[in-house]
Amino acid sequence: MIATPPSTAPAPSRVAIGADQGVPAVAATGIERRHPGGRGAGPVDLEVAAAETLALMGPNGAGKTTLLRMLATVDRPQRGSVSWWGSARPGRARRRLGLALDSAVEEAGLSGRQSTHFWCRQWVDDPSRARALVDLTLRRFGLDAVADEPVGSYSYGMRRRLALAQALVHQPDLALLDEPTAGLDPTGALALRELLAERCEQGRATVVASNDPAFVESVAARVALLVDGRLLRCASPAELLAGGDATRVVEVTMAPLDLPALRGVAGVIRIRQLDAERAVLELRPDTPLAGIVAAADAVPGRLRDLSVRDPDLRDRFAALTAAELARDPLDRDGRR
Repeated sequence: MIATPPSTAPAPSRVAIGADQGVPAVAATGIERRHPGGRGAGPVDLEVAAAETLALMGPNGAGKTTLLRMLATVDRPQRGSVSWWGSARPGRARRRLGLALDSAVEEAGLSGRQSTHFWCRQWVDDPSRARALVDLTLRRFGLDAVADEPVGSYSYGMRRRLALAQALVHQPDLALLDEPTAGLDPTGALALRELLAERCEQGRATVVASNDPAFVESVAARVALLVDGRLLRCASPAELLAGGDATRVVEVTMAPLDLPALRGVAGVIRIRQLDAERAVLELRPDTPLAGIVAAADAVPGRLRDLSVRDPDLRDRFAALTAAELARDPLDRDGRR
C-alpha cells in the first residue's frame, strides 16, 4: 500500500518563478554524442519546459540513454550545446538535478535509509529537513519497512525503488529517469506515476526514457520518438495515437506461426512478427475477428492464444518506422 504523506511531512519547495519563468528547464541544440561503431544520439534539438514530463521512446540502440546522460550533465556532447534554465554551466545545473540510471551502483553494507540520506544531504543542507524528506520518500516507494536493512539484501525490484527514491528525495527541479518502471510491481509503478504528477503541479520537469506505453501515456505531456539517435517526432501521446490508421490490435500466438495465412485476411493493415510463434496484427475498423481465427486455426490446434486491445504508442512507433520497440523493459543491449 502506498502511504499517504503525514501532516508533519516537509512542505515541497517550489521552483522560483522569477528568473526561471518561461525559460526551459533544459534545452539542447544540435547535441550529438556517438560511440565507436556509430551508436549514440544526435544531432538532436529538444526543449523540456518547467512543469513538463517528457518521455524518450525508441528501440534498443536508438540513443535514449545517451541523450539522457547528456541532458543530465554526465556526458558532454561531442557537438552542439545544452543549457539548463538558460545557463550553459553544468556545475550550476547539477545543484537542481536528480538522476536515476537503469543500473545503480550501491554500497551493499549501507541500509536503504543511510544510502538515501547520503544522497539527499548532497543537496539538502538542513539535516532535519533531509531526514524528513528521506522518511517521506522511502514511505512513498514502499521501502519504509525495510529502510534499515542492508541494501545487499534487497531484491532487484527493491533496488529499483531505492534508485528512484534517491533521484527524487531532494525534490530536484529537473529529474532524469532511465527505464523507471523496470522491475517495479504495480504498486511501485503507481507510486511513481503519482510522484511525477505532483512534480508537474509543483512546477518541476522530468525526462523519462521508457518503452512502457501505458506508463508513458499516463505521465508524459510529450513523447520524443528516437530512431538511430535522431529525433523522428515529438508530440503528445494523443497526437501520436490519433495519427494511426488502425483501430484495433490483435496479438496472435500460433505454433507454427503462419504469416501468409494471416496476411490474407481482409481488413489486416499490417503484421509485425514478434518471435517464432507470436505476431501483432493491426486492423481496420469493423474487421471481424472470425476471419483471423479461421486463418490462424485452419490447422486445428495451431492457434494457441489470441488477445484484442486498443493501439498503443508501441504500435504507432512501429507504423512510423517499421521498427519494433523492446517489449520487455528488462531487455538490455548496453547502449539504448
